[in-house]
Amino acid sequence: MRRARPGWFWLAATWLAAASASADPYYLIVAGLGGEPRFEQRFSEQAEKLAEAARRTTGKPDQVIVLQGAEATGDNLRAAFAKLAGTLRSTDSLIVFLIGHGSFDGEEYKLNLPGPDITGKALGELLASVPAGAQLVMNATSASGAVLESWKANGRTVVTATRSGAERTATRFAEHWIAALSSGEADTDKNGLISAQEAFDYASRSVADSYEAEGILATEHPQIAGDNAARLTVARLGTRPAETPELTRLSARMAEIEGELEALRLRRDELDSETYLNELQALLLQLANVQREIDEAQAARAAPE
Repeated sequence: MRRARPGWFWLAATWLAAASASADPYYLIVAGLGGEPRFEQRFSEQAEKLAEAARRTTGKPDQVIVLQGAEATGDNLRAAFAKLAGTLRSTDSLIVFLIGHGSFDGEEYKLNLPGPDITGKALGELLASVPAGAQLVMNATSASGAVLESWKANGRTVVTATRSGAERTATRFAEHWIAALSSGEADTDKNGLISAQEAFDYASRSVADSYEAEGILATEHPQIAGDNAARLTVARLGTRPAETPELTRLSARMAEIEGELEALRLRRDELDSETYLNELQALLLQLANVQREIDEAQAARAAPE
């Protein structure tokens, strides 16, 4: 007779899934073709502001990849995803910002890039190739709503500037999303961090207000789908505080437990099910406890004095 698994095993597993949402994120920022000088300048400025917020948040410039202008080609985009796929683990998080123009012909979405455009299907496959346990994709292009459903996946939140591929007018969403990343008003829980949900709520409200103020019909309606938007931090309001000895110790312990988990997975075929599950649940609980300590230490460090 199979013994029932303790309830706290499932709690530990759930906690582990949530832990990936609070890990230091890796960013990929892509600014596609502008087509006109005014759009080229706008997208370039937006890419720089997004990169600034990303570097402020992670404190690690090597975790921020920016592709814009002539560098934002399909080949370079695929190379960037290949690098991320080889670097990130399941406990990491990935944040992708896409700005520029998108198109939809009724069947296929495309992100407009120098050289051949890249399809929504291809982008979805690239996202799936990265093993990050938590992902956010913010697609601020026109017609971006066409990929909302197809890009949804476990652990991934998708934000689009439009509700369908039929909304093809150049969008305003990116500028308001960028504003959210440095806005105390967007930080509704006042913890010094901006979650994906907070950024979306602020930006979508600001977009609607901007059309209403001008007395014109809105040509974009932002959408969000996913189950980790409230947990996934996309930006911090202040400069990232210096690493503390306690966080350094906890990070090292986290890496040690992750190594033990990987070693256990490699031994899976050598162990009977009972032994494997007992060892797995013990390590997951240790990992969850360490992640809780990290979350508490980071929250205390980020709290305003």
